[in-house]
Amino acid sequence: MPSFLKPCLIAASTLALTACVTFGKQKTNAPRLTCAPETVELMKKLRLEPGQQGSLQLDAAQPGGPTDYGVYRQGKVTSRLESAVGDLPAGTLVVGVLWMDTGKVQVRYTQASLPDGQNHPVCLVLGASAPGGLYAEAGTTPSAITLPRSAPFTVVSQFE
Repeated sequence: MPSFLKPCLIAASTLALTACVTFGKQKTNAPRLTCAPETVELMKKLRLEPGQQGSLQLDAAQPGGPTDYGVYRQGKVTSRLESAVGDLPAGTLVVGVLWMDTGKVQVRYTQASLPDGQNHPVCLVLGASAPGGLYAEAGTTPSAITLPRSAPFTVVSQFE
């Protein structure tokens, strides 16, 4: 092989490999980084203060008990509060976006649907502290994330 073709072949191979690895991976973008001032004010009226914590069922539709593990996918997730926090009672559904970043699973919840049908914007994160997140279990891949079904969440006034 002529020596001038070697760099071209390496560059072409690298480009092809990058394309194969990149296409087919689902990229989930995080929601906006800050809570709207109106949301923060509404959360105060709902007695939701930054730092308050509770527990939730990570996927409201997935069967199993609180001590079981579930498999989750990146993207939209609907969780169910297992414990009340502020004026959000147990059973409230919270909607957010789940994604994985360097082994840590993040969820930013932005909408709450109370059992009585009321809907409110919120700012909650998965995990026991801000900025949130949980480390995925062994065997997790970007398309099959293994986590406990029951997990902590934290009220925040800003997503970090």
